[in-house]
Amino acid sequence: MKEKNENIIIEEQDLFNFIFYPESISEEKKTIIAADKTLIEALEFYQQLRNNANWQHSDSLKKLMAKKILAYTLYNVISLYPLKVPAIEGRKESRFAAGSIDLAPKMTTKTFVDNEKEYLIKVLSYEETTKIFVFSTNDEVVKDFDIIIEPQNLRFHFDNNMEPLEIKQSIDAERIQIDFSKV
Repeated sequence: MKEKNENIIIEEQDLFNFIFYPESISEEKKTIIAADKTLIEALEFYQQLRNNANWQHSDSLKKLMAKKILAYTLYNVISLYPLKVPAIEGRKESRFAAGSIDLAPKMTTKTFVDNEKEYLIKVLSYEETTKIFVFSTNDEVVKDFDIIIEPQNLRFHFDNNMEPLEIKQSIDAERIQIDFSKV
């Protein structure tokens, strides 16, 4: 949702901050938001959330809220996104006369990191299996957690990250979450 007034753009994050963190937005944006009657419903929604913030919500409700409101994140769920690796200029693939596409195992590798760069997940997908490695950049053993692979919404449990998880299917992950809540 975007509103323009005198070259100032009001986005959903601004509406959230207007209710939860008013000190984080400019006075101009506060004035525009307060005066715009079309934003009343959205502001009331965030106000109700704030009023109910002290209530103990179920984990399922918290997860639903986190999916709908990008500014709301669960403390025990960490989202990881694909790491974009810049292409190396002048890099050429090796080609061998004896090489055959049919004989070479097909494998794709994706690396995922969270915004704070505390966790790194490496996904190696072969034709029929996938190996998932979870690393802590703080060099700690991570224990008792689930990973959720999107867009398939697949959930797998790790007792710890000392060994990779091997899955008997090829998976193409777009986003991964680490969930530390007890299942």
